Amino acid sequence: MEEFEVKLPSGEIFKGYHWPAENAVANLTMMTGMQEYAARYDRLAKYLNTRGINVWILDALGQGRNVDKVEDLQKWKKWGFSLNVNAMKLVVDIAKANGLPTTQMGHSMGSFLTQSLMECYPHCADKFILCGSNGGQAPLMRAGFMIAHTIVHKSNFMRPNKTLTNLSLGGYSKAIRDRKTDLDWLSYNEENVQAYIADPYCGHPNTGGFWLEFMRGMKDIWAKKSLSRISKEDDIFIIAGEEDPVGQNGKGPKWLHSTYKKLGIEKVELKLYKHMRHEIHNETDYMQVYEDIAAFILR
Repeated sequence: MEEFEVKLPSGEIFKGYHWPAENAVANLTMMTGMQEYAARYDRLAKYLNTRGINVWILDALGQGRNVDKVEDLQKWKKWGFSLNVNAMKLVVDIAKANGLPTTQMGHSMGSFLTQSLMECYPHCADKFILCGSNGGQAPLMRAGFMIAHTIVHKSNFMRPNKTLTNLSLGGYSKAIRDRKTDLDWLSYNEENVQAYIADPYCGHPNTGGFWLEFMRGMKDIWAKKSLSRISKEDDIFIIAGEEDPVGQNGKGPKWLHSTYKKLGIEKVELKLYKHMRHEIHNETDYMQVYEDIAAFILR
């Protein structure tokens, strides 16, 4: 595992980790989910290495290696959504420089950023994987932006905002009956949930500025004009847990699959995993997910 960084023309530096494979035949670039970081994917990256796949995983703005101390977690600058997308494009370009076929993957928040990447930089990668994603909630995202725009201002932009965090994430906890913790929506795997809870770099509350900028980007990704920019040549694999509240128990991934098909994108595949929640790559049967990811990249 080697650290790497990319620098945007505007000066922002994004860091992540690179796992090089011996005798590589393909590349995977990836953006993680919200309130987590790239090193959590070490097991997945090492498995993909054994299949001859180079891996680059980028930390999002305000996460992982992009912060110097815990107190700075989940802080975004203005236009943070676009900064993340542009940084992802630079990572894809770095990977493609070796001439190997390149797949861009995003989990959860990273999947929404990847959807935007597909719209802003059509066919920048050969394939795309959307993991733990959602779609079809444009009115809700526009309402969220309006609320954030109303209550977030200069004095609280960089402060944790419990109100917006609860409005955005609170429903996921409530969706799980007989839950032992408020983070059981992440997975059935209790060890994974406890490791997440114990990790100081996971689960940190988002700032008001984070929510304002996140919703600024989210309100546009499902607009007809944005969707129409996706290349018809893209090869897309949508994967999620059947019991993932982020994707409305499969409703969101199904919407994405149907919408992309209607756009004329022929190579779109959907797989929902039974008895899995949000972090399908960290469930007890994670190897099933790993093998499917590798098979898609290598086919």
